[in-house]
Amino acid sequence: MKKIVFWLAFIVGIIAVIGACSKSEDSSTAATGACGNLTEVTTSCGSTPSGSITGIDNQTLTGIFSNMHYYGIIGSPAGIDNATDCISNESLLSSMASSIGRPSGALGLIMNTAVTSSSSMSARNIWYSDTSCSTEIARYNNGYINVAVGDNVTGLTATVGSKTYSTTATKVTYDMSCFEMKASNDAGVTWLKTFISGASIEPVVGETHTCRNAAGSKYALMHLDNDTYASGLIGMGLYWEESDSALPTAWSSSTDTMTFLP
Repeated sequence: MKKIVFWLAFIVGIIAVIGACSKSEDSSTAATGACGNLTEVTTSCGSTPSGSITGIDNQTLTGIFSNMHYYGIIGSPAGIDNATDCISNESLLSSMASSIGRPSGALGLIMNTAVTSSSSMSARNIWYSDTSCSTEIARYNNGYINVAVGDNVTGLTATVGSKTYSTTATKVTYDMSCFEMKASNDAGVTWLKTFISGASIEPVVGETHTCRNAAGSKYALMHLDNDTYASGLIGMGLYWEESDSALPTAWSSSTDTMTFLP
């Protein structure tokens, strides 16, 4: 379950940045509109899967990939749908809710990342009122825009602790300057206002809002792999090592591993 902890820490980190930014603006700008102290923007920050990103280890990154999908494939723990990535396992939902909160009546959650164009992705976090993840309560999606694929690197150390990665990877940079939110009912509004409490947001039920995110540029090593990942038994996997300040030079114990939805 290390990847659950990683993902929750990632989300909480983004909220902290948003909160810090909104506090710096409070003295000069009153909270107005759905995005509160943050600016509502027209920048494309959508979450619908579309297109592909080419050049990562000379392969193509496309579709939806997830930290949790691996557990859906192997069927343990129960309550993670292999086809939809819907998490309905109550123990997992309670664990996640302890870090990010949970809308009233939420029985399902999807947490995954979608490629949305040739230069963008979206980290999607959607709560549902049913265990099949068909009726939304609220969504919060981080937009990765200006995705730029750089040089390939070789000679990486493959073994890190008990994990085995690849000796090759590709340098990738992107910006996290927007997020998308939508509340489908009053419970969703309440959760979003608590979840993004530092920005004094005022989401409107049924409306999708795109707001400025102050997280800024990110740097990563990525590797698409259908041989090393799970000994080639699971299909294509993605290794993702991220940094806030400079391009990583090695895999680490925090390297994220994701599996693609069918």
